[in-house]
Amino acid sequence: MDGTARFNEAQQRRILANAEYADKLLADIESIVAGSETGRLFQKHIADITPQQARLIRSSISLFRRHLGRFLQAAGIDAEGRQHRFGALHSILVTLAFVRIAMQEMAPEHLRGYGGLEPEAELMLRGVANQLESLIATLEAELRHGSGADLEARLRQAPAEGAGALLQRLERILREEELAEFRPALVRLVEKLENPAFELAVFGRVSSGKSSLLNRLLGSDVLPVGVTPVTAVPVRVVHGETPSLTVSFAGGRMEEHDAADLPLFATEELNPANRREVLRLILRMPSPLLRDGLVLVDTPGLGSLATAGAAETLSYLPRCDLGLVLVSAATPLNEEDVATLDLLVRAGAPAMVLLSKADLLGAQDLERAMRYTEAALERELGRRLPVAAVSVAPTHSALLEGWRSRHLEPVLARHRELAQESLLRKATALRESVAAALRSRAEGSGASVPRASLEQAEAVLGKAAARLEAARRQISAAADAVRGQTRVALAMAVAEIVSGGRERSPAGRALRAAAVRVCDVGAAGVRGLLEAVCVELSQAVEEARRLMRPGSGAAGPAMGCEQMRGLPMPQLEMLPEMLPRPAVADVPLAGRWLAKVWLEKRAAGALGRLLEAYSRSLEAWALRQLEQMQGRFDAEAGVFRAEIARLLSAGGAAPERRERLQRWLAELEGTPEHPGAALTPSA
Repeated sequence: MDGTARFNEAQQRRILANAEYADKLLADIESIVAGSETGRLFQKHIADITPQQARLIRSSISLFRRHLGRFLQAAGIDAEGRQHRFGALHSILVTLAFVRIAMQEMAPEHLRGYGGLEPEAELMLRGVANQLESLIATLEAELRHGSGADLEARLRQAPAEGAGALLQRLERILREEELAEFRPALVRLVEKLENPAFELAVFGRVSSGKSSLLNRLLGSDVLPVGVTPVTAVPVRVVHGETPSLTVSFAGGRMEEHDAADLPLFATEELNPANRREVLRLILRMPSPLLRDGLVLVDTPGLGSLATAGAAETLSYLPRCDLGLVLVSAATPLNEEDVATLDLLVRAGAPAMVLLSKADLLGAQDLERAMRYTEAALERELGRRLPVAAVSVAPTHSALLEGWRSRHLEPVLARHRELAQESLLRKATALRESVAAALRSRAEGSGASVPRASLEQAEAVLGKAAARLEAARRQISAAADAVRGQTRVALAMAVAEIVSGGRERSPAGRALRAAAVRVCDVGAAGVRGLLEAVCVELSQAVEEARRLMRPGSGAAGPAMGCEQMRGLPMPQLEMLPEMLPRPAVADVPLAGRWLAKVWLEKRAAGALGRLLEAYSRSLEAWALRQLEQMQGRFDAEAGVFRAEIARLLSAGGAAPERRERLQRWLAELEGTPEHPGAALTPSA
């Protein structure tokens, strides 16, 4: 082909259309060959192609395409320019979305029109649909976000000892043996290895000294300070080799800035009421304090001077690992300080009180202030909380250093120790599961697990998956019930307003207290539902482990039921703050009815909006918790499901294959012949 022949545009389009059609037909032939060689469940063709014929077909198609491509190139026909197609990854993701829809269409509600379903059949169907849809969702997440795609490179940065060394070995075995079912569990452990974060958040009233304290701890005046509200959005300070700022906006946009630009986004003066719609601020600083995974969080101030940033603080408050509540030593503890600590305690987050600006008091006055604060907190909260005095003044640096050494460092050291122990325990459990899978591959159908046990384990995991599906509907129903409690909350508030005695509440306070009680009842119900589901999933995984690993004493990773923190808080600022106690409340007999009418007229609309907003945030929180629970369950149950399918369908491994698997086991288990050596079996 010397390229002398030329074709006009119409001729080129016709030639290209025929070439494209021929290439598509050849692709269909390749699919037929591939389908005959794979374990496709619904085979379209009888597998009557010999391996030699398959190789001949592939090589001939490859040669055909090379010749066709050379002709198109010589004829000056631009095949690439014609192909305005989507990327392969996009097409795969779109196709997976249709696969998910097909799985959802298997739900029982779509089959009832074809006849009644027995309870056992419905349970089985929901469990299978959940399992299959979760597999597709996991694959979609991996393809979209690349989570774990670079595990080998990431683990090369890990410590070559302890859990890091074990995870490196596991990654190599999973990659070589294509044990994809263990990948989600490994990804989670690698993420924990990379991010042993401990979030220490600082709360307090406006001008209580939060930013000044953090600047002193960081050794840099990077956080803006002032006597007016300056922090409009929580700022997370993490370790980085050079100072930098990452800003995340509503809508998903992210920007990188210099650390000096922080006031543009974090202060009320330059970003009033968060008009820039900033969602997250991550400040990276090369501070030694942050090197071991400590994350500091500067939150917007609370109190009468605070602005919309206070809502951001209240929504973040339950998510920290340790909450420091700063109270100026020069001002007494007030109701808002106590309420902040109460929210931390109710959310399950450890809390500590710091009397800031301690240099303003003499030694005796400071000691009295600390004793008063401890007693007041014990009286109001029913528990003792640590109280310490600090100051950023150079003349009182001993107070800050004393707090760091006596209170902060022991907490951080204990956290690091517990995190490392937990990671090693989970990595060891994963090693046991991988070793069991390697043994089952080597032994095949002659494995030690009876068929009845395999089928029982499969049924147990299927019922647990069905429970997850049912929980989603129950959560939505429980959250919906909260928004219908307006009249109940009004009745509570009226009862508080007209109750006897001298301590009868103003209407504003009574209304807020009633709203909190109603929201607490709804949240307790949803949390109880989640905890029950978590326990059921844990029991199912343990039962499957008992059936699949008879005689094994190794317990797998817990489902993490204790990780359910961060319950949303009702946005009380949506209610009128200064409602006086109505005079009609003192009218004999009719007082309660008149007070109810008065309160409905003044506050029913605002109360309904608050409960509506809280029910939405409660449902969103619960579904996030359920999604995380689903991920943890799939990571563990998927291992057993894959092993069950393999044992029920596979025969024994060939001798050379068995030898390779035994060598992997020797490396993984650190036998005397191979004491923990990083041995890679030859291919």
